[in-house]
Amino acid sequence: MGRIITFGEILLCLSAPGAARLKQSKILEIDFGGAEANVAVSLAQFEEEVSFVSRLPENDMSAQAKMSLKSFGVDVKPILKGGNRMGLYYYENGAVYRSGKVIYDRDFSSMATIAPGMVDWDKVFEGADWFHWTGISPALSESAYYTTLEALKEAKFRGITISGDYNYRSNLWNWGKGHTEVMPELLQYCDIMSGIHPDVDIVKEGLSDALFEQAGEEMLGQYPNCKMVVFTSRGSVSASHNLWSGALYDGGKVYRSKQYNLTHIVDRVGTGDAFMAGLIYGLRNLKDKQEAVEFATASSALKHFIPGDQNICTIEEVHKLVYEDQRGLISR
Repeated sequence: MGRIITFGEILLCLSAPGAARLKQSKILEIDFGGAEANVAVSLAQFEEEVSFVSRLPENDMSAQAKMSLKSFGVDVKPILKGGNRMGLYYYENGAVYRSGKVIYDRDFSSMATIAPGMVDWDKVFEGADWFHWTGISPALSESAYYTTLEALKEAKFRGITISGDYNYRSNLWNWGKGHTEVMPELLQYCDIMSGIHPDVDIVKEGLSDALFEQAGEEMLGQYPNCKMVVFTSRGSVSASHNLWSGALYDGGKVYRSKQYNLTHIVDRVGTGDAFMAGLIYGLRNLKDKQEAVEFATASSALKHFIPGDQNICTIEEVHKLVYEDQRGLISR
């Protein structure tokens, strides 16, 4: 089996400790994150060979970011050197009825100023059979959009499987075009994509297979190259208590995971990335689509109880949650 390539921006995360608010905290904790980097880290924990493509300036914080990725087993050799600054975001954790908050500071970052022709895709895609991207990269700037398009064309030319996560971030689309103008052109290259589940309050009503099928059919009809559409469904009782499940539609059948009742949530950031990483692993390694969506959903359920962006859990831990009575007992 070949390597997996992910493409996007790794960010410096500055977060208020615990449940403190940004405007009251005198201390900010340092970590690193970003959707595509998070997927790479999760896949490395699942013993996949994965490389991360990005662009960073030459400074100590960039070095620390790369060391962080390498410590999790991610290949960072494809990260370009260039630009003047690393993108960052400030994070405030939610608690019960108070929602979490993200403040981006990514304008003119090294990744936002990446341009077509900078990445040697022949070298990057050598030995690769899977490429993962998200809608965050084209949201950064016009040049990042064109570089994402370049990457997709190069991957498709080589027959590499492409997965995409729409990952809409309203605060990022500021360079002149909106996501509805840009994303349809990019999504046409996807073999597997994330969809937006029907607008239903799943705490009160739940979601039927028919609703997932209808949403999936619309996306498959719009993007004929796509073979599967995946969904995550979150029901919010409070910021600290959610319902969580996943689904996959392949044009013929809806595959639903079991639903998780997530109380006392530690950190919601990166849970969608954990789902996509679990799905990629599942589709590559497990026997069928039902097992793949169960693995993806369980993987992302575990992420809710791990602080930071990355999902640091193993294949065995995910399988235990799927197949065994997991009550948080001490493993001895």
